[in-house]
Amino acid sequence: MKFLIHELYIVFTESKETIKFADFTYFYGPMGAGKSTIARLIDYCLGGNLGEKEMTPALQSEFVSANLSLKIEDTALNLRRDCGTNFIRANWTSGDDIIEVMIPARAADGEVIPGSGIEVLSDLIYILGGRTPPKVRKSKIKLDSDLARLSLRDLLWYCYLDQDSMDSSFFHLEGEAEFSKRLKSRDVLRFLVGFHQEQVAELEVKLELQRAERVKCEAGAQAIKEALSEADFATEVELAGIRRGLEQKLSDLESEIRSIRDALSSTRPHAMEGLQAEARSLSGEIAAVELSSRELKDVLGKDRSHRNELLSLSTRFRRTQSAREVLGGVKFEDCPQCGRELPERPLDVCPVCGLKHSDYPTGTLDEATAEKDLDARVAELNDLIKRHESFLKRNERILRELQARKASVDSELNRVARDYDSAYLSTALESEKQRSAIRQQLADLSRVEFLFRRIAALGERVERLVSEERKTRAELKEAREKAESDTQNLERLKTLFLDCLLRSKLSGFYTDDRVEMRSPHFLPEVTSAGGGDLAVTSFGNLGSGGKKTLFKCCFAVAVHRLAAEVGALLPTLLIIDSPMKNTSERQNQEQFEGFMKMLYELSITELKDTQFVVVDKEFFAPPPDYSRSLSSRLMRPNERGKDPKANKNPPLIPYYQDK
Repeated sequence: MKFLIHELYIVFTESKETIKFADFTYFYGPMGAGKSTIARLIDYCLGGNLGEKEMTPALQSEFVSANLSLKIEDTALNLRRDCGTNFIRANWTSGDDIIEVMIPARAADGEVIPGSGIEVLSDLIYILGGRTPPKVRKSKIKLDSDLARLSLRDLLWYCYLDQDSMDSSFFHLEGEAEFSKRLKSRDVLRFLVGFHQEQVAELEVKLELQRAERVKCEAGAQAIKEALSEADFATEVELAGIRRGLEQKLSDLESEIRSIRDALSSTRPHAMEGLQAEARSLSGEIAAVELSSRELKDVLGKDRSHRNELLSLSTRFRRTQSAREVLGGVKFEDCPQCGRELPERPLDVCPVCGLKHSDYPTGTLDEATAEKDLDARVAELNDLIKRHESFLKRNERILRELQARKASVDSELNRVARDYDSAYLSTALESEKQRSAIRQQLADLSRVEFLFRRIAALGERVERLVSEERKTRAELKEAREKAESDTQNLERLKTLFLDCLLRSKLSGFYTDDRVEMRSPHFLPEVTSAGGGDLAVTSFGNLGSGGKKTLFKCCFAVAVHRLAAEVGALLPTLLIIDSPMKNTSERQNQEQFEGFMKMLYELSITELKDTQFVVVDKEFFAPPPDYSRSLSSRLMRPNERGKDPKANKNPPLIPYYQDK
């Protein structure tokens, strides 16, 4: 999987550092300058941990966050992770859209993008790389065990060789390694060398789904059986007999109830029909009288309102006439309302309102006539109101008579109906009760019968699944045997590993040596016949820490060479932190030169698509004709008591001085 780091941007409390990466990037210098921290922060952005070992005093006090810019196949990806968090902020471009998510570094907590299958950072990188996250069996003993994802973190064991474990662990393959890590590391190697072929993975997934469904069906059937057993239900055969008996009894009761109904209907009193007709007629008459009364009340309301208006008008008219008669000869000098002196007005103008005398009517004849008309109209309305009130009283009397007659008819009708119902109930009540009970029994029986049918259906499904599982397991066994027998890639890995040992000039290894990597542990052992006695060299019996380190480095390089040849799903990134650990250029000149020459040579040939990051004490320059981009940086720790600005090759945290 194409993996290319562009930049690492680190935020400290007092500075910000940008580190650019080339095809081959080399950080070197004495201890304490932060070289290894660069590698650790790359790993941290890719989901690694910063534990007590990794958190140096400088990081503990100064580190804030790290942002890694890289390219996965053709997709640019930015990963930012703050200090002390388990989440990573990831953003990338998909078409015209920029997608940004907060994603767990390791521990999954559901999909971060619904329907994507992406739960952790590892899933995201696989998906962006156009790959499906590979799966391996949890149990290496049970062929039908569940499958577990092979995380990117597992593959990175062979991509990031950290300083702390360089000479203490051989990719967790040795017997002293933690059991779960040892099994997982074996899975990684099996996967990389082709033992975990695509067909095997597909069949394992298929078997897992079949087994899960079978277990679900078996559990469902067993739960139903236990429930039926606890309820002490009869067998299916017994239930069928019970159903036939209940259905026959129900049929007999239905016939009995129909006979009783028919007999009573034929003797039903004819008076009941007459009473029902009379009740309907009375209801119609009552409704007509009630409607007439409502209409009369509406008319009465309008007449009374009109009369009151006329009476109010008559009262106002009389008051106006009296005022004129009383005040007509009074000469007003002050306003009768407010007491203020009235202005001087002409003789033909009212001194109070200013209206000319000619503008308001005078004379007693018209006023008398108007008053007489008002009285006559009021009298007419009084007469009309009396007549309407009389009609209303008549309606109320008729309504009471009709309602009394209706109540009597209803009472008689109820009595006749009660007599009929009583006759029916007395005859058929017990049969009705029995019918309801039997119907309920049949409904309950149907539910139980459904459970038995469900058990049968689940049993048939289990049988089919068992047969399918048997077939799939046979196919899987054959596929695994074929994969295990195909040792071509494994043999190639052995050859590449020995070649790396020889090209690195590692002492004690010769061209006629033989490398063994026996399944299932895959721990490499180099067998030599030199001196006549057969000798076996492995990571565990290499006495020198320097030899252990290079032994491990050579194996990682060999794995990458094989992955490049076969197109295995391994990130094209190799970070080696301190390959010359426990040794030096001066003491092991040939060994130091041999290993670095090999890296440079492979980086322009077999591993031309692999990005290298080397961290070490000393720098070994590439050959003059080296064709790939290379970046090197000398880093020195700040000296106590001296100005950090005087350091021409500052450490990662330029202002930091170890206290």
